[in-house]
Order: sequence, then structure tokens, then C-alpha cells
Amino acid sequence: MRRLLTDSQASRHEEFKSFVKLNVEPFAEQWDREQEIPRSVISSLAQRGYLGCSLPADYGGQGSDAVTFGLLNEALGRGSSALTGVLTVQSMVSMALLKWGTAEQKRSWLPPLATGKMIGAFGLTEPGAGSDLQSLTTEFTRTSGGESLLLNGHKKWISCAQFADLFLVFGRLERRPAACLVPRNAPGLGVEPICDLMGFRAAGLAQLHFEDVEVPSENLIGKPGFALSHVAPVGLQYGRISTAWSALGLLRGCFEESIAYAAARRIGGGTVGDLGMIRSLIARMGTDLEAGSLLCHNACRAEDDHLPEAFERTLTAKYFTSKAAVRAASDAVQIRGAAGCHGSSPVSRYYRDAKIMEIIEGTTQVHEDILGKMFVARAGGPGK
Repeated sequence: MRRLLTDSQASRHEEFKSFVKLNVEPFAEQWDREQEIPRSVISSLAQRGYLGCSLPADYGGQGSDAVTFGLLNEALGRGSSALTGVLTVQSMVSMALLKWGTAEQKRSWLPPLATGKMIGAFGLTEPGAGSDLQSLTTEFTRTSGGESLLLNGHKKWISCAQFADLFLVFGRLERRPAACLVPRNAPGLGVEPICDLMGFRAAGLAQLHFEDVEVPSENLIGKPGFALSHVAPVGLQYGRISTAWSALGLLRGCFEESIAYAAARRIGGGTVGDLGMIRSLIARMGTDLEAGSLLCHNACRAEDDHLPEAFERTLTAKYFTSKAAVRAASDAVQIRGAAGCHGSSPVSRYYRDAKIMEIIEGTTQVHEDILGKMFVARAGGPGK
């Protein structure tokens, strides 16, 4: 992939990987076991400007391009998928606000998000809705004076909600989709931790309960009626970019762990890597890694160039890398045998984390439905 990068992007990638090797990889298994990321680690991300990677410098961000943002997620994904989740949702909230917030909203909220003084969470998924965004039941109602809103409802599977300071919450206002910023300290907001997940165990998932939570009407992001068609897609686009690259990082981790083990593990008169069946698994892993790198880079180039096909390319990259990560994690465990099944092995954690990649930011099946529809429609377009 290095040949596709500018000198600046390649240098930043090395910086990101060095940070992960020193500050993430040695501790990721402990975070997973304890189901918690220390606040000090998130502070380290903030101090380096990583939480505001994509935001303009005017708001305290680094103004990085989408490729650099992707490389940061790839490096973090190699170390800890759960930690990457912090960057994912931070960017989802920040970029939706950057695109659709008013000038005053951006001045008020973006600098603390960019500098990590405030951690955001994307409050979209509901207990009974899942990927069906049109089935939202969370309700906003206007107070008699119209200066504030009352929020009632529930959200579930919200990443980073256990420690987030600000929630971008989606619901309905007068039967129209609406999005609103809700501070954690708002009276009536309850946060219920979700523990013992299969993977992403340290990502701080929680349920949110809203009981007559009063927020100023000025916290609405965009116009009512456009929350699902305009506001959410911006956040989801960055969420998919982040997840695609994070899955690529996990895939790289599986590949690097597997080739190191295959070269070192003695069996009979040779090594595990001398076995043809092991080489076959590693060959597929390495090929998927190269293909995923190209797809992710292609998607981010389209995003940076504001091309109309950016959505399709991002969806394709996320679809491919998430599936490839699941295959690679399974093969990495298989290569190590019993040792790969133990909690002390990083590939054991990769195996559990990888499956989550096929669910977050749109399931594999949703991606297949959307991409299949787009491909078929293209074949039947003008001139066909």
C-alpha cells in the first residue's frame, strides 16, 4: 500500500503504528479482559490530535484527508478494535455536526470534540429497530413555549456511551426524523452499561434511557425531516470508512501474527510454514490484505475528491474487509491450533472482534442488498 501514499501519508502511518505498538498492543488484552479502556489512553489519543483528525484546524482539528484518517484507523485496528471504536464514533458525531450544524453549534461543540475534552456517541440504533432506520420510536416533543424539547425513548448498542459526554440522538419530532445533541448530564438521561459482548468488549457499549429529558431546541442538528436522509448518512459514511480500515488493521494483525508463528514454530524437521496447507491459509490472508488495502485507499480517494461514487466505494471496502477479517481471524486461530484458542493469544481476541465488524455500521446482509441493487441498476441504466 505504501506506493499509493504520499510521503506525508506514509510518514503519518509510521507515526500511528509506532504509537499503537507502544501504547496499545501491550495492553489490549487487559482492556478486553477488564472490559474497559482507561481514560488515560483516550487522553493520549486526544493529546496527539487523533480524535480531531478530520476536523479543520479552525475548530482545533488536524484537517487530515480521508486517507490519513483511514491509516490512523488501520493502525489502531491492528492493536485494539475497541479503541478504534472511540475514533469511529467521535468522527461520526463530529463530521455530521461539521456538515449540518449551524455556525454557532460548530463554534460551541466542535473544538471540545476535536481536542478530546468531550467524547461523542452516535445515538441511532434502537432495541426494536436495529438496521431498520425508518422504525425509530424515540420521540421529541416541543414544550409549550417551543424553546426546548422533551425527549423520551430508548437506544441500544451505542458504542462509547458508557463514557461519552455528548450524544447525537436520532428520533422523531412531529412525525419527522430529527437529530439533536444531548449532553450526558441532562436530567432524565440514564446510561445502562452492556457487558460481556463477544467482541469489542472494551468499547463501552450501553443502552440509553430518555425520560422527559429536556434539551434546548437550538440543539437540533439540521432541519426536522432531514435527519435520516442527510445528517445520519454523513456520520455513517465516516463510520464505514473507519470500520473498513479498522478491519483491515485487524486483518494485518492476523497476517503478521500468522507468518511470524509459521516461521518460528518447529514441527518435525521443519516449521509450520513448511506445510502446504498452512501456506494456503497464509496466501489467502496476504491476498485479502492487499486487496483490502486497495479498496480502502480507493474509497478514501473518492471521499477526498468528493466523487459521487464515494458512497459505493466505501460500502464495498467495508463489506470486503469485514468479511476478510473474519476469514483471516479464523485461519489465524487454526494455524496456531490450541494456543490460538487461549485468551492470552491476540488472535483469540481478533477472532471475537472480527465478527463484530460484519454487524456494525450496517450488517453484511444490508451491504449486500444495497450493493447488489446498485450493480443491477447500473446494468439497466441509459444506453443498456
